[in-house]
Amino acid sequence: MRIGIISDTHDRLEIVADAVRLLVENQVELILHCGDIETAETVALFRPIPTHFVFGNWDKEKVKLAAAIRDAGGHHHESFGAMELVGKRIAWVHSHDRHQFYELEHCNYFDYVFYGHTHIREQHRTGKTLVANPGALFRANPKTCIVLDVATGEVKPIIVPTSGKPGDSMQNAPGLVNRSSPALPPLPPEPGG
Repeated sequence: MRIGIISDTHDRLEIVADAVRLLVENQVELILHCGDIETAETVALFRPIPTHFVFGNWDKEKVKLAAAIRDAGGHHHESFGAMELVGKRIAWVHSHDRHQFYELEHCNYFDYVFYGHTHIREQHRTGKTLVANPGALFRANPKTCIVLDVATGEVKPIIVPTSGKPGDSMQNAPGLVNRSSPALPPLPPEPGG
């Protein structure tokens, strides 16, 4: 089973639509959104794939977002979500509540903890837990999300092309001649898994 992990979409509709399209092309069966959605219009773009959302610090209108998530066939999980897929325990959170994020990362219960908020794609291991930030679709260069093959443990970064779309923070930076980003190689599967 493949799942997509995405975060910090911040209502950038065109880029979000491109990211969802890329996740569909990568045959994901489920998306986890790590927060900072912002509006119902963004939520509607996730209709093609069942999506579970958590709220971030920029998700001010939670009642409207929750209704939009239900209307799109998704699920919302307030500050963090947790589920088991293919025998793996997975949590996702926005991480602006640092204490909650620390507890999820260090409890040695989850196989995967995904988080947003920092707009920076990274991953590391804490004990048995692979902790990963998929990056962001706003104020990030490159704009990224990730695909996890739950059965094999392979984590594949996906770069979402921007072509100068709004929210591309580096597109018109003075002095940049080569604005393209190199492709990120796939990350190796977890040890022993």
